[in-house]
Amino acid sequence: MKRSAVYPALIVLAAALLAGSLACGQKAAESGATAEGRAAAGDSAAQIEGNGGAAGGGVAGAGAAGGAVNAGAVGGAAAGGGAQSAGGGAQRGALSAEEAARLAEQFGGGVRAEDVSGPHVPVKDLFNPDRREVRPALGGRVILHLAAQPANINHMLDNTASTTSILKEVHSALLLFNWETWKQDLVLAQRMDIEDTLVLEGGRDADNGNIVYGKVTEAGDEYVVTSGSPAHAMEPRHVPKAQVQSLERGTVFTFKVREDVLWHDGHPFDAADVLFTWQAYLNPSVHCDQSRYAFEDIVKGELLDRYTVRFFYRQQYYAAAETFNDSLCLLPRHLYDLHDPDNKECRPEATVEECGAYINDNPHNIQWVGLGPYRVTTWERDQYLEAQRFPGYFEQDPAKAGYLDTLRWRFIKDDDAAFNALLNGDIDVFWRVKTEDYKGANTAQQAFTDRYYKAYTYTGVSNCTIWNTTRSKLADVRVRTALALAFDLRGWIASKYSGLAVAVTGPAFFLSPAYNREVTPLPYDPDRAEELLTEAGWYDRNDDGTIDKDGEELVLEYLYPAGNKASESHGTRLQESFAKVGVKIALQPLESASMQERMKNRDFDVASQAWTIPELETDPTQLWHGSQAAAGKRSSNYSGYADPLTDELIDKARHELDFDRRQELWRAMHKRIYELQPYMFGQTPPLKLAINRNLRGVKLFNFLPGVRLRDMYYEEGTPGTRPLN
Repeated sequence: MKRSAVYPALIVLAAALLAGSLACGQKAAESGATAEGRAAAGDSAAQIEGNGGAAGGGVAGAGAAGGAVNAGAVGGAAAGGGAQSAGGGAQRGALSAEEAARLAEQFGGGVRAEDVSGPHVPVKDLFNPDRREVRPALGGRVILHLAAQPANINHMLDNTASTTSILKEVHSALLLFNWETWKQDLVLAQRMDIEDTLVLEGGRDADNGNIVYGKVTEAGDEYVVTSGSPAHAMEPRHVPKAQVQSLERGTVFTFKVREDVLWHDGHPFDAADVLFTWQAYLNPSVHCDQSRYAFEDIVKGELLDRYTVRFFYRQQYYAAAETFNDSLCLLPRHLYDLHDPDNKECRPEATVEECGAYINDNPHNIQWVGLGPYRVTTWERDQYLEAQRFPGYFEQDPAKAGYLDTLRWRFIKDDDAAFNALLNGDIDVFWRVKTEDYKGANTAQQAFTDRYYKAYTYTGVSNCTIWNTTRSKLADVRVRTALALAFDLRGWIASKYSGLAVAVTGPAFFLSPAYNREVTPLPYDPDRAEELLTEAGWYDRNDDGTIDKDGEELVLEYLYPAGNKASESHGTRLQESFAKVGVKIALQPLESASMQERMKNRDFDVASQAWTIPELETDPTQLWHGSQAAAGKRSSNYSGYADPLTDELIDKARHELDFDRRQELWRAMHKRIYELQPYMFGQTPPLKLAINRNLRGVKLFNFLPGVRLRDMYYEEGTPGTRPLN
C-alpha cells in the first residue's frame, strides 16, 4: 500500500514536539519555502552522492577536520550492504607492518599486528585449518549462540549487544560504519549533502529562524553563502561578519533516500519514516533515555519531498553524520505512528503520551519489520529467533545481501550448556569460548576438531565493575580507589585469561586514538587499600572481620547476569580479595532484563558489566556526562557519575572538529575518569569463537560481533545449497 499523504515541504520542529503541539508523526504540515540558507561542512559543500543508488561507484570521500568531504573515488563493499562512502569514522591511516608489530607487542595479550594496523580487509578464514579457495554457494543455514535474549529488538528501546547483533542482519540505516575502511557508507541514503549555519546577531529563534545556511566561505570581512545541495535553491548571499554571532560548520544534513527500498512487510520506505523516527526519539514518553541525548541537538527536521529529508543541528558536532547511522533505529511509520493514515490503528487525535506508549508496547518490537537482507520470521521465546533471506531487499549481489538463506540465533544463557550444544552440532558459531576451553582439552577433543575450529579477535568489549556512586557506601572516591587497589587485576588476567587479555584503564577501545596509554592500571596494594578505607572512616570497630562506619557494615550486593560463568567467577574473586580488607560481597545473579532495569533505576550497589564500543571513536555522553546521571533519566550512566570537569571535556570534544585536538580532549577525559574510579576498569579479552569448519568466507573484525554473517557461505555442492549462477 502506498502512502496516502501528499508530500509538500513538511516542517517539524523539535521545540513544538516537546511542547506537545505535535504528538507524534507529521501531524502539522507547512507548505512553501523553507528557511533561507544552508551550509557545508568545512570551506566547501559536503556533497556525497551514489551512482544512482548502486554500489561500487566513485563518491566523495572522508570527512575532514571541519566536516568537509574531500573528493576522491571510494568503492568496495560496505558493512551493511553495497554503498558509497560518506566519510567520517576514526581518521587514522594504516600503520606500517613494523609499526603494527611493535604496537601489538606493547599491548601484549595476544594482540596481533593485524589488529592494530588500521583500516584493512581481513584475511578470509584466517584460523580455518582448511584454507582452500572454494566457490561460494547460495543457501544453507547458520545457527549462532546468544547468551542473553533481548526484551525486544527495537534498538530505540533496547540497546543491548544481543539486539545490536541481530539488527546487523535484519535491519539497515541511512549510513553504516564500514569495518574495512573505517568510514561511514551511504546505504539507504542515496545522497547526503552537508552544509554550514551562520547564526546571526541575536541568536537562533525558537522556530530555527535568524540563521543563514548553505556553503559558507570567507571573503575578507564577510561570509559568502551559496547552495550546497540540489535540494536547496538560493541566490548567493553576502553576510558581514559583524552581523554573525557564530559559524557552525557541518550542521545541516540533507538526505535523498533510495526509492527502491521496501520494509519487510512490502510497504515502501521513504523519507517520512526517517523524520518520524527522529520525532519518536524526542517524544519524552518513549523509553529511549539511553539514546535520546544523541538527537536532542537536532533542532529541526523537515520533509522536502517523499524521498528527501533535512535536519538542522543546533551547533557543530564532531559525530553529527554518525547520528544518522544505525544509532538512528529507523521505524516504519505505518506501523508505529498513530497519526499516519496508512496505520490501520490511525488515531489523529492521539496525544504525545499515547503515541509514546504505542511505540513502547508495539508488537512489532518483537515481530520485527525491518529493512535488512534478512527478515525475522520466527521468535520462539527463550529458545531462538530465526530470520530468512528477504527477496525484496534492494541489493541482490550476495556479497552485499548475504549468501545464506537462514540465520538462527539460539538463546542459551549458560555458557557450559551452550558449549555442550556446540559439541552436539546444534550451534555453528559460538561467541563465548572460555579461556580454559580455548587453551584446554575441550577444544582439543575430536568431537570439537572434527567439526569446528577456534579463532579470536579483539573488539571494543571492555569488562568492568560498576560502582553506584549515588550510594553512600560508594560515594567517597577513597573507597572506590581502595577497592581497586584491593583487587589484583594483572593476577586475574594471568590466571583467568591465561594472559589472553589487555588490562584497560578507561572508556575508549584500547586500539582507539582516544585511549590514553599513559594512564596505567593501579597496582595491587591491599595495605594502601586499608589505609584509604580507614581515612574514609571505614574500619572494623567490633572485630567481626567486616569494616563498618556509622553503625553500618560495608556489605555490597554484586549483580551479574545469570548463567554468565565469567561474571560469576569474577564475583567470587572479588569476594575473596575484598574480604582481606574487611569488605563483604553478596553475589546476586539476575536475568538480563531484570538486571538492566535495576541498573537503569540505580537500584544496585555493584554490577558486572561488559561495555561494547561499536566504533573507534564514540560519543561518551550517555555513559559519563552529568546530565545523564540521575536515576530518573534511565540512561546508561549507571554509576550516577557526575563531574563538572568531565562534563566540560565532553562538551568541548563534541564541538571540536579537529581530529587531533579532539583526541587530546578524550584522553584528558580518560585520565580524569580513572582518577575518580566510578568503575573498576578491568580488561578487554579477545572475542574467542568456535566456528563450523564448513563455513567459509569468515572475516574477523575489531568491531562486534567480530564477524559479518553476510560474508559467510558454504562451498558449492554442500547439501542444502545451490550454485551462484
